[in-house]
Amino acid sequence: MKFLLFLFFGFLSSEIIAQVPSWKVNSSIPVKSNQSILSNPWAGGFNSVQVGSMDLNLDGIEDWVVFDRSTQKLSTFLRQKKSDGTSGNIYAPEYESQFPKIENWFHLVDYNRDGKKDLFCSAPAGMKIYQNTSVDKLSFRIIADPVFSEGFSGKINLYVAAADIPAIGDIDGDGDVDVLAFEPAGHYVEFHENVALPGSGQIQFRKTVDCWGDFIHNDCEDVLLGTSCSSSYVPFQVKGPNKVLHSGNSLALLPNANGTFDLLFGHVTCQNLIHLINTGSPGRPRFSQLNYKFPTANPVQVGAFASAFTTDVNLDGKLDVLVSSNTYDNVLFTQDYQQSLAYYKKEGDAWLLQTSAYLQDQMLDVGENAAPVWWDFDGDGDLDLLIGNAGIRGALGVRASLTLYENVGSAQQPTLQLKTKDWADFSVKIQATELIPQVLDWDGDGKKELIVSYQTFLGTKVSRLSAEQQWQEISVPPLQASEIPLWVDWNQDGRLDLLIVEKSGKVRSYQYSKDLSLQIENVNWANLSRDIDYVPKSLSFLDVDGDGQWECVVFDRQGKAMLVSYSHDGKSSTMSPAFTWTANYGERVWPHAADWNGDGRLDLSLGLGAGGVQLLENIHQSSRLNALDVEGLQVWPNPSKGPWYVMTEEAGEISLVDMQGKLMSASRNIQAKEMLQIQPPVNYQGSLFIRWQSKAGQMKIKRLLID
Repeated sequence: MKFLLFLFFGFLSSEIIAQVPSWKVNSSIPVKSNQSILSNPWAGGFNSVQVGSMDLNLDGIEDWVVFDRSTQKLSTFLRQKKSDGTSGNIYAPEYESQFPKIENWFHLVDYNRDGKKDLFCSAPAGMKIYQNTSVDKLSFRIIADPVFSEGFSGKINLYVAAADIPAIGDIDGDGDVDVLAFEPAGHYVEFHENVALPGSGQIQFRKTVDCWGDFIHNDCEDVLLGTSCSSSYVPFQVKGPNKVLHSGNSLALLPNANGTFDLLFGHVTCQNLIHLINTGSPGRPRFSQLNYKFPTANPVQVGAFASAFTTDVNLDGKLDVLVSSNTYDNVLFTQDYQQSLAYYKKEGDAWLLQTSAYLQDQMLDVGENAAPVWWDFDGDGDLDLLIGNAGIRGALGVRASLTLYENVGSAQQPTLQLKTKDWADFSVKIQATELIPQVLDWDGDGKKELIVSYQTFLGTKVSRLSAEQQWQEISVPPLQASEIPLWVDWNQDGRLDLLIVEKSGKVRSYQYSKDLSLQIENVNWANLSRDIDYVPKSLSFLDVDGDGQWECVVFDRQGKAMLVSYSHDGKSSTMSPAFTWTANYGERVWPHAADWNGDGRLDLSLGLGAGGVQLLENIHQSSRLNALDVEGLQVWPNPSKGPWYVMTEEAGEISLVDMQGKLMSASRNIQAKEMLQIQPPVNYQGSLFIRWQSKAGQMKIKRLLID
């Protein structure tokens, strides 16, 4: 099989050579959905998110900080108040790297009353605190890790389960910050009072109440009010079909009219959000009423583990409520991750649902585990965007699909228009999850074809889209569940090879024999699986330094990228960091490279676990591209024994010919600034030439210097 060098799995900057950044975030490609232009198409998507607000750019307006628990990714948005009184949101990734690493949960609260919100976040079996030290730029410094609280038997770490979200605020009305958190079994709430001198801006916690509010949480619709926890609660003997079996609770403070806080809380096994109404005082809370399905008019209904965040969404000075799921995974696909953040606005005594996808409805988001590929599906000379996903539960059960955005602009100035959320009826014809598209020259005819891998009840399967738009299953070696097949000519011998990424992080390699049967070559390709702290999950092949030899970029589950230089026999390799800057794209990154802006450089598209796509534009200055602007035809490496790579300024036809002009291989179409790989004829002796001819008949020829 001949291999068309489309670099369908990634291209990283030559900053690895030059040690200077040569990428920049690009969010400029317009994206239309239902004829409306999305305001933040490239923000990366949402799954299970927590929301806080703080002034990121120090302009006096509270901006959004969003943490996705399922991918452990932080996203930042600047808020703007418009002249008509409404507010707008602009994705601003430049602030994300200024935060320390956050895991599990976070809160933004001004503990020291200096007007700057500080960061409370998860630590092992507890929490830690970062002080906001911003002056001209956002910055933090750690002040407590872990946070301690003086209990009834001495000072211990203030316990917060990793699965929980505590409530943090001035609970007792004395002017400082206190903490409410569920005890380890997840049935009642402990009150950790800040006993530092009021107004001092210090932190000194003491557990003063072990059953705050006198209520016990038993199951999704069973909360006992006005009950002494010590006299009524017997651990692990609560009855009921939905009884709480393990920890996983979210708490949110909802200010009420009598100057106290109501509680909104959810549980990991429940779909509803419970509202406890406080009719007591700040010092003596009394919960005498509750609503198991908040809000009454349009109750919250998430797949599992509802979590609420009270904040002023529209900058009108009034508190609103945002609700999301707080699950780490979506194993049963109970949550529609295309609608991850519900916005409830307070109107009188009612909470009215405004949208089920706040912020998210202005993003490109296919649900979960986006896998992008740029492909000229309609043959009009520009690249369109096709995205696979993990799957969404619908009328036919859980089905993965291909979302297609058609380029209705040009190759140099793309504009994407949503064409379909189920390209080629994949979800109708095949019951599958974890769909990953690849584009390559499958049969060596010079044409790009669509190949997809996906998960079924029988393990990993692979199909090819025929010219008649039918899915045809491809025979491959037996694949286990979660294994990912990648076709790539990693050894550059002119034939497609097959790599299988195993769940363990090992990569098996296969080669096609002359009869096109697959033969296993290496059970641990390039010895990638050699470090228990780094487990490869996705691979990208590229020529980093332009010498015609490929390297490999590996992403692990956490999204950490390493550059791999591998031996030609695929038996060994060396690793180094792939990026020279700190970047957190979250867990489960899927890379793809294509020249989506038509400047001759391969740009990077990252499919994210949160269902969106983020773009990095390649701004590296290449001498080859500069020469292309002058000569119109570039061939490299030359001299060489082959293979050779060809790039042209304009679209046309590429041929390999001898001295007499005889074709030595089939002519192939080439797009402007596309790279093709040309293989030398077998056992040929003599001079060879690359001939390019435009559609208008213009011709350029370059001699191949065979060393």
